[in-house]
Amino acid sequence: MWHRLKLGTGASRVAFWCAILGALAILAAYTVAAAWGVGNETIKLAGELPHGLSHRSPFQENFIKVLAYSSAPPDLVWIALVLWGLRAETGQR
Repeated sequence: MWHRLKLGTGASRVAFWCAILGALAILAAYTVAAAWGVGNETIKLAGELPHGLSHRSPFQENFIKVLAYSSAPPDLVWIALVLWGLRAETGQR
């Protein structure tokens, strides 16, 4: 798929780094939640398991939520750029 992208150098770099940033942000949220043993508000499935995550201080819950939600904007940017780069030229399929 990557060889079919019709993006300039700058747009390709933005898409790449946004993908990296989005992935690292959500991984950081899950890693911090696991290390602290909290995040039941944001990471619902893990909190429903026996000995799963629990509620702790509002600071910890909000910190995890901000980390997790911060992955969305860069993900939306790189997905939009990749979709834009995959657009077909007029008359081609």
